[in-house]
Amino acid sequence: MINEAILKDTIRDIIKNVIQEELSEAGTGSVKNQVIKSATAGSIDDGFVEDVTVATMQETFFIPNPYDRDGYMKMKEFTSGRLGIWRAGPRPLTKAYMRFLADHSAAQNAVWSDVDVTLVEDLGFIKLSTIAADKAEYIKNPNTGKKLTDEAVETVKKNTVKNLNVQIVFVDGLSSRAIEKNAADFLPALQQGLDSLGITYSTPFFVTNGRVAIGDEIGEITDADVIAVFCGERPGLNSTGSMGAYITYKPTVGMEEARRTVISNIHELGTAPVEAGAQIAELCQTMLKNKMSGVDLKLV
Repeated sequence: MINEAILKDTIRDIIKNVIQEELSEAGTGSVKNQVIKSATAGSIDDGFVEDVTVATMQETFFIPNPYDRDGYMKMKEFTSGRLGIWRAGPRPLTKAYMRFLADHSAAQNAVWSDVDVTLVEDLGFIKLSTIAADKAEYIKNPNTGKKLTDEAVETVKKNTVKNLNVQIVFVDGLSSRAIEKNAADFLPALQQGLDSLGITYSTPFFVTNGRVAIGDEIGEITDADVIAVFCGERPGLNSTGSMGAYITYKPTVGMEEARRTVISNIHELGTAPVEAGAQIAELCQTMLKNKMSGVDLKLV
């Protein structure tokens, strides 16, 4: 994982190397050395590196003398992709490459870090663990994230509510940031929606080092009608805090993935957490009415 110190050192080296290469074609001797020194000394002395992530990718545009800048910027409004970042010969521009490194580091941190314990406690989650010994095993062996520890199984049994309509499960998945950014706004909206529809639900579980399929085991233990799993999605370079909803009617261990209904991209730049909460409450009502989910529900 690239930490902040390594990232800063990498950026400084890139800047110095690019300046040296560019000046080798345009200057020599003491003039060149003086420029290199002035360009790099400030960041080395004070340790400060400008935050290259302040501007969004929709705002980032490096193409010189574009034919239709307004049209290009209009197109960029619909994607966070790396459009219009230009190049220096066969290489990306230094500022574009620095942004790539920063975004890649943020994505790695989202995968390897843990959800803030304070958040889990503040939201009143019941904590569970999978058989994954640590984050490394969880990443290398996905199956370890699909099975609860014996202790966790007993915890689920002790907290099972009979004849429950919806069991809510939060899972860190591949992005702890997704839970930290969205759960606090999403959960009240979901609960309010379920209350207004007369749907019963219990205290949410929170699973550490868990995968989507962990909801299947919880479903078999609790025998709730619907299991709603909210999981941190695999982060991209421009979306490190996206949460996915995986909702299933009467799930069973080893079932086909086609039985799940999925709503992805729950985050501030996708489906807003509050909006998603209300939408998923109505989806649970539809599942309870038709007694099905996934592809089967789409065919109704």
